[in-house]
Amino acid sequence: MNEATLHLKDGQNCTVSIPGDGIQEIMHYMRLPPAAAAGKTVRFRLAAGGTLAVPAADIASIELPPPHALIRDFMTEAELSQILDLTLAHMDDFQASGAYNSRDPRNTTLTRRSRILDGPANGAMADLIFPKLLALMPTLWSRQQIRPTPLNRLECQITSHGDGDFFGVHIDNGAPSIAHRRVSYVFYFHREPKQFSGGHLRLYHTRIEGGHAKCGSPAIDIDPPRNSVILFPPNIHHEVTPIRCASSALADQRLTMNGWLYLG
Repeated sequence: MNEATLHLKDGQNCTVSIPGDGIQEIMHYMRLPPAAAAGKTVRFRLAAGGTLAVPAADIASIELPPPHALIRDFMTEAELSQILDLTLAHMDDFQASGAYNSRDPRNTTLTRRSRILDGPANGAMADLIFPKLLALMPTLWSRQQIRPTPLNRLECQITSHGDGDFFGVHIDNGAPSIAHRRVSYVFYFHREPKQFSGGHLRLYHTRIEGGHAKCGSPAIDIDPPRNSVILFPPNIHHEVTPIRCASSALADQRLTMNGWLYLG
C-alpha cells in the first residue's frame, strides 16, 4: 500500500492508502476527457480507518512520499579504509561531473557541480559493494515500492563534493539511455570528524497531477552519517544541497560511492 495525500478539487485533502497498482489506475482516469471520466469512482482506504469513495473527476492531485531506506554501519572499518585509500590513490583521475539534463554536457554549473571518478579504477570498489547491496534487497523491496526483480548489474562511481558544490533537483532515470535503472544507492564514506557542512540528500514527494508524475514539495532532508547507505527508486526527485568546506583536500570533502542497480 502507498500512503498518500489526496487533494480534491474543492480544496479538501486527507491521508489515504492506495494499492500498488491503484496509482496507475488513477493516472489513467486523470488523462481521460471529462465525459469519459464521469461515473468512474476510486475507492481509498483512510488512514484513520474505513474507506472513501471519490468520483475520479473530483481528484485534483495525489502526493506520494518518497520511499527510501537508510542503512547504518554498512561496511567494516577495514573496508572503509580500503575504499578511502583507493579513492585517494586515484585523486588525479577525477573529472568534472556531467548531467543528462544539461543542454551542454560540458557546462553543468546551473544543475550540478562536483567531480567523479569513473571507469576501471572503480572495479575493486564495485566488487566490494555489489554483493552487500544485493543481500539487502530482499528485505527492502516493499519499502522501495518496487516489485522483486533479479538485479544482476551495478553501475558505480565515486563522487566528491567540495566547497560550493551541489546537484540540483533531478531524477536518475529521466533519459532513454538510463531508463533501465531500478534502484539508486548512495554510500557515504567521508572521514571523521567531518570537515564539511551541508550536502544533505533532499528527497521530494511525487505529485500525481493531470495523469502525470511531477516533482512535489520537499519531503525530507537527510544528513547521512559516515558508513551509511541510502537506497531509493531512481524516479524519485532529489537533490544534493550546497556544500561548505574550508579545505580543498579530497579527503576532507563529501565523498560518496553512488550508482544504480539494474537488469543486465
